[in-house]
Amino acid sequence: MQYFTRILVGIALTCYLGNVSAQDIHFSQFYSSPLTLNPAMTGNIAEHYRANFTYRNQWASIPAPYSTIAASVDASLLGCQLGTDHVGVGLALVNDRAGDGALNDLTAMLSAAYHKSLDQDRRYVMSLGAQMAFTQKSLNIARLYFQSQIDEGYEFNPALANLEPFQNNSFNYLDFRAGGLFTAAVNEAVNLYAGAAYFHLTKPKETFLLEDVGTAADKLLDPRIVFHGGGSFFLAEKFSLSPSLLFMSQTGARNLVFGTAFGYHFDQGGRRYKRGSSSENSAIYLGGWYRLDDAIIFNIGIDYQAFKFGFSYDVNVSDLRSASLGQGALELTLSYSGRMSECKRRTPTYCPRF
Repeated sequence: MQYFTRILVGIALTCYLGNVSAQDIHFSQFYSSPLTLNPAMTGNIAEHYRANFTYRNQWASIPAPYSTIAASVDASLLGCQLGTDHVGVGLALVNDRAGDGALNDLTAMLSAAYHKSLDQDRRYVMSLGAQMAFTQKSLNIARLYFQSQIDEGYEFNPALANLEPFQNNSFNYLDFRAGGLFTAAVNEAVNLYAGAAYFHLTKPKETFLLEDVGTAADKLLDPRIVFHGGGSFFLAEKFSLSPSLLFMSQTGARNLVFGTAFGYHFDQGGRRYKRGSSSENSAIYLGGWYRLDDAIIFNIGIDYQAFKFGFSYDVNVSDLRSASLGQGALELTLSYSGRMSECKRRTPTYCPRF
């Protein structure tokens, strides 16, 4: 079974390395990793700074599961100097390990955004952001099994050549992304947001193979288009609904995720929008999302003062469920928000808690 799985991984990676363009990583709790979702979300916080961490483990039922780690920190700056506007800056790191450690993707992202208030109370804000990323991808060819290495006795023989046209086992490139976001704090009970982002503006080159293998277009990373939105609606003093939606498109692949979380809020009477730090609000959330034709996502979230914790589990419902035994991905998220000493803002900042 282990040999069979590694052969499948080798075949899949051969397709990836050859004529099939790569697909970006994705998170089930996409709202908890703002800098990897949309550069315009950089610094879009009620506090002065935040730190986010995400861990994802996918397909644990196979011998070589996929794992992804993402960490980011961003800050809201110049809120006093710019009046009702402010600037966001941030840094994010993502490391994705595919299969049995054969393919590794390490990306560092530096982003900035300008948040323009459309009214004096900062209830309606338009944000534009840009992001520069440096990506390094490496391949451990020795950990891959190929069909050509199966001998006449149907056994794997590492002494046999893999017959693949590899040129190198690593490469790197610069990449650029841009995005926009609109947030609306309609009142204390209702807030909405909608955003869009465009990744891989320059279509960077990705290949481990010889230059004469395939066409130039086959080696380019296609752009990824992202649309997302959602909001929070207080149904009563301490109860809320927080629906959200994500749509992504890349190289003919589509990813649609939608769902909602039910929240029970305590402290401060459950109100999200108050003068001062919103980190004083605490809540617990239970929710479910559906990734179209792929998985049902169950989620539990906890807000406790400045900390936010999320746990989600994907149950696979696609044709892959016979191999994955219905298991999809386990995902953990942790966020911390804080305030620095500075001059008192003339007006409060109303930001949705994504």
